[in-house]
Amino acid sequence: MKSLNDLKPPAVAVVGESGVGKTTLILELIRTLSARGYRVGAIKHTHHTEIEFDTPGKDSYKMKAAGAVTVALATPQRLMLVRDGPPKLEELLQRDFSELDVVLVEGFKESDLPKILVERDGSRETQHANLIARLRSPFGAAEVAQIADLLERRVLS
Repeated sequence: MKSLNDLKPPAVAVVGESGVGKTTLILELIRTLSARGYRVGAIKHTHHTEIEFDTPGKDSYKMKAAGAVTVALATPQRLMLVRDGPPKLEELLQRDFSELDVVLVEGFKESDLPKILVERDGSRETQHANLIARLRSPFGAAEVAQIADLLERRVLS
C-alpha cells in the first residue's frame, strides 16, 4: 500500500490539544483554499465511540440498530455513510476523497501525514513527526493566509 505522503489527493493533518483552535483553522483554510479555486475535503477524527449521524426512529437508524455493518443514506444532493470498524485513513482518502485537490484532517496525529500543529502558550504537545508548520492560537486572517500559501507551495504544487 502507498504511504500516506504519496496519496492522491494530498492530505494534511491539523493537530494539537483540545480547544486550541484546530477546527477553527480548518474552517478558515477551507474557506481560503476554496476561494482560491481548490476543491477541499475534511475529515474529523474523534475518540468518542458513540456518535449518531441519523435521527432515532428513521429507517436508516433502524437498519444500523438492527445490526447492519454499513448503512448509506443517499439523497439527490448528499451521501451519508455509517460503517462499523476502525477507519483506515488511506482507504478513506482514496475511496471517498479522490476527486479533491486536498483534504484537511483534524486529528490522526499518529499518521504519516504532514502536520500543522496548533498550540497556545503552555501547550504540552510540541513534537510531531512530519511537522510542516506551527501556529500559535489565537490566530488571525494573516496567519491563515500564510498557512494556505504554505499548503499551495508544499502540498498542492
